[in-house]
Amino acid sequence: MSNPAAVRSGRAGLVVVLSAYAVRVACAERGWSLSELARRAGISRPTLAAALRGQPVRARTAWKVAHALEQKPATQLSQLLAGR
Repeated sequence: MSNPAAVRSGRAGLVVVLSAYAVRVACAERGWSLSELARRAGISRPTLAAALRGQPVRARTAWKVAHALEQKPATQLSQLLAGR
């Protein structure tokens, strides 16, 4: 899932498309709801929902999600990028 096509330049600068599947699996491994992930990442639930629908997010938002999921078992940002 580390396809670099998931990172591109958009109107807001560098944007990232997350893999909804990888995010959901990472949450399930931790026993978290998506709302819990949004809270831990410091982003709004609607922002996370939009990202999981395939809408691009800013690189900083993707980093926040990856950082929140960094607890064991480890999830790397490259695993969360959508393979397009």
